[in-house]
Order: sequence, then structure tokens, then C-alpha cells
Amino acid sequence: MAVLCRKLFVTRAGYYAWKKRQTSERSLNNEALLKKILEVHQQSRETYGYPRVHAVLKKQGESCGRNRIARIMRDFGIKARMAKRFRKHSHRHHLIRDPRNMLLGREPEERINEVWVCDVTYVRVARDWNYLCTVMDRYSRKIVGWHFAKSLNAHLAMEAVHMAVQQQQPKPGLVFHTDRGIEFANKEFKALMDQHGMQISKSRKGCCWDNANMESFYHTLKTEMIYFHRFKDIVDALAHIMDYIRFYNNDRLHSSLNYESPATYEAMAA
Repeated sequence: MAVLCRKLFVTRAGYYAWKKRQTSERSLNNEALLKKILEVHQQSRETYGYPRVHAVLKKQGESCGRNRIARIMRDFGIKARMAKRFRKHSHRHHLIRDPRNMLLGREPEERINEVWVCDVTYVRVARDWNYLCTVMDRYSRKIVGWHFAKSLNAHLAMEAVHMAVQQQQPKPGLVFHTDRGIEFANKEFKALMDQHGMQISKSRKGCCWDNANMESFYHTLKTEMIYFHRFKDIVDALAHIMDYIRFYNNDRLHSSLNYESPATYEAMAA
């Protein structure tokens, strides 16, 4: 022991005093807090970083700072389970104002069913690509309608709209915003918009930022769920997508909603 103490440049008396020292109250509190952090992290399907973990603990009445939560999670290697698939490329994009885009310069929504945004993403199932179309209420960020199918066509988008209308029962005048995809540019889809009194809004050509809310949702969906699974068939993929949308709407805290879930935020606005 004397040799080890000399190597470490500590005295024997100091070593034995440290060994007999009781665990500090701060360390005991950190151990208790760590258990709560792990519980919240697991309930979130390991998708929460320290801001959302802190928000949940705060709702539970836990008095602790965000920096403390961040330090404990960093020390124990607890982090959001998120896959990285694509590398971000920075580039310049010169935008041209398009009068058909009804979201440009628009004031933030004050209630639900004022603006819906919609888009389509690709999901690999076995060796084939399948397509997911979702409709989001831009006020609450809730996915109000969706459809998953093997073909990319007007029927895919129309089925998602049918679900949204049946669930939300919007009044005429709602702004329905999409990109310029072929699934939204046809007579059948326009007729459906006219039937429900919806105003069609389009993103500017080549400008994905005009539909940033849907792009953000697809990024979250893929990095928190899709990239961690290899779907053997469409039934398997459908079950996982359905489960994740339920989790996203009802349980997952949204930073832009003051760390409330979309369903809770929608209920607060009612």
C-alpha cells in the first residue's frame, strides 16, 4: 500500500481517510436522480435527450437544473437513440416568391384546423420501396391523417386526407399545404380539396423549407424508429408506423410546443 501511495503521490493517512469517508448527500441525490432519468429515458423509447428528460422530471415535481441532468446523462452515457443516415450538405438556394404559397408571411396559427401540411416519404420494406403520406395540423403538430401503401399516386394522398377529415371535421377555409409532387397535382385530388372547402397551397419550386414541419417529422420518424428496423413485409412496417404515430401524437414531448405532446397541446387549445 505504501508503494502505491508513493506512486500516486498521496499519503497513506489521506488514502485511509478517503476510504472511510461516507458518501456525500449530493452523491446520494445524484444516484436517486439517475434512476429517475433512466426511467424517463426508457419510457421515451430512448429517444429523449436532456432537454426533454428535464421537462418530464419538472412535470413530475422534480427540482433539478437542465445542466445537472445533462452532466449526469453524459457521465453515464445516456443519450438520445437516433440514427444518422445522411450527411448534411450546405449550399445556397436562391428562392423565388410564388403567389400560390399561402404560408409565406402568414401569422402563426391561433387554433387547430387552420393549416394542414402534407407530404410523402419513402420507406424500404424488404427489397421494395413503399410510401407513407401524412397530414399534420401545423398548430398542434399532431398527425391527423396518414396512409401507407406500395404505390405513389393520388389515392395515397387522398386516403390520408380522408382520415384527417373524418377525425378532425374541419370547417371550410382550411389551408392545405403540400409540395409539387405528382400525387397532389391531379384532378382527383383537387376535387377532394374543393369538396371539403380547402384552399390549396404549394411550396415554391425546389424549396423543401416551405414544408419544414413535415420534413422535420419525417426526420424524427426515421432517426428514432425506421432506421432501427428492417421490415420483412408491409404488415410489419404498418404495425411499427402505426405504433410510432400513436407515440408521437400522445406521448412524445415537442420542444416547439413548450414540451407538451401534440395531443395535449390540442386539448389545451380546445
